[in-house]
This record gives sequence, structure tokens and C-alpha cells, in this order.
Amino acid sequence: MHNLWIKIGCFLTGYNYQIIKNSSEASAKAVKKYLSAILIVATLWGFIGYAFTQRYLHGSFFTCIIAAIIMVIIVIQIERQITLSIGKNTWALSFRVLIGIVMAIIGSVILDQVIFKDDVEKQKIENQQIAVNKIMPVKTQELKLQIQQLDTLIQVKENEKAALIDELGKHPNILSYSSTVQSQKDSTGKTTHKSKTELFQPMRNPKWDLIPQIESQIKLLRDEKVKKENNILNVQQLLETEIKSKVGFLDELTVLFSILFSSGIALFVWILLFCFFLAIELFVLVNKLGDTKNDYDKTIMHQMDVRIKILEQMQN
Repeated sequence: MHNLWIKIGCFLTGYNYQIIKNSSEASAKAVKKYLSAILIVATLWGFIGYAFTQRYLHGSFFTCIIAAIIMVIIVIQIERQITLSIGKNTWALSFRVLIGIVMAIIGSVILDQVIFKDDVEKQKIENQQIAVNKIMPVKTQELKLQIQQLDTLIQVKENEKAALIDELGKHPNILSYSSTVQSQKDSTGKTTHKSKTELFQPMRNPKWDLIPQIESQIKLLRDEKVKKENNILNVQQLLETEIKSKVGFLDELTVLFSILFSSGIALFVWILLFCFFLAIELFVLVNKLGDTKNDYDKTIMHQMDVRIKILEQMQN
């Protein structure tokens, strides 16, 4: 079990297990110490990745698990930049502190949204109600204008139908004209006589077929009018549904900060979380800076020096 824990530590920190196995207990303890710190940071960010994907990306259970694994991998790779460094690189340390501050802010904000979920939801409802009250008169007026336009179109179609019925009442039938020409030929094939017969026959006025079409158009317009009238009755509910469906991460972030800056207790809790995240983010870095070079580091440096001397001799 002891060797398994060290193997896992070497895998995550990037240490060489064969060298650690032949090093002192101090080097093995350093690996286990870095492993514990990395596991704390990775577990925390795995939870954040899962919660963020579930809440804002609306991912399934497996999608959230994948997002959590990706966050864990990213955190491990970031921490490896510290555990694998030998000596003190000022630029690398400064960059890691900057990453730690940014990640602490992001992590504390996301975790705050989980902790203050009920408060955020309550504030969102108030903000949504204000937005609904602001938009509702404009939306209602827009629907009324659309209904007036539909009334105008319906009246035009009704007038068109009435005029057509009046015309058909006067002329329900029309006369159909047809003519035939007959000719007679003599023995030589020459036409000697032509006769033309003209026939006027009453038939149903084809405009009767236009009435069902106009009635169908009027029905569609009236259905659309009824729909718009129902929308006016339910305009508040429709607006609330529409606004709720479009609330995203930035909206909740705005609500969260309004809560933080309006409540001293909430701001104090956020500062505590930020400090907690920052301390965890810099946990590995502080451990690395506080450690003196152990035999593992000296073995790595010795191997590098030997390799450099061999290469220099090969060049000469």
C-alpha cells in the first residue's frame, strides 16, 4: 500500500518512481505531501467543473463527469509546473501566483453561486418581475396593433366577399358561347357552301368558386386574431417564461455581486471563500518553496551535470 501511494504520487506529480524508490524517506514524504495537496485542489475543482456544467451548460450526468475529469487534469498539469521545477524560477512563481489568484476568484464565485443559490433565485425573481413590468406595456401595445391590422384585413376580405355575393346574386349564371362551321364540297372537292351555327348556353358563374377561398382566408385571419387576443390575456405569463428561459451565467453573476455588495455578511463569506481558494491554489507552491533540496533533486541535478559533461566531451 505504501508503494502504491508513492506510485500514484509519482504519476501525478511527474516524479520518477525508480529514483524515488532508491532515494531517502524524505524524498518519499515530499512526494506524498505534494500528492495530498494536489488531490485537495483537484477534488475541489472537479466539484466546481461538475456544478458549472450541470447548472449553466445543462449537461447530462456523464457530461458533467467528463467536465469534472477535464478540470482535474488541467489542475494536475498546472501543479506539475511547480512540482517538476528545480530551483527557484521567479517568473514561473509569479505566473503561478497570478493563475492562483484568478482561479481563486473564479472558484469562489462559482461556489458562492451554489451556496447562495436560494438568495440568487429570490433576487432573480424580483429582477424578472421588474423587467416584466417594464416590457409588458410595450408588448401589449404591439399585440393590439397587430390585432387592429388583422381587423382591417378581415374587413377587407368581408367586403370583398359581400361584393362578390352581390354580383353573383345579379349574375348567378353566364352565357357560354360556342360556334360550329359546316361546309359542303362538290365532286371536284371544291367548297361550294359554308354554314355557321352559333350557340349561347347558360352556365354557372365561375366566381362562385372564389367564395370558399375567401371564407378560408377570413377563418385563418380570425384564428390569428383569437391567438393574439389570448396572448394579451397571458402576456405577463409569456414574458415571465421568456425572460426565465434566457437567464444565463452572466445574469446570475450580476445578481450574485449585487447581493455581495448589498450585504456585509455575504461579502464576508465570499472573502473567506476567496482566501480559502487562494490558500489551496498556492498550497503546492508554498510547500515547494518551503522545502530544501532533497536527495531526489540532487540526483536529478547530478544526472544532468553528468549528461552535460558527456555531451561536452563528445563535442570536443
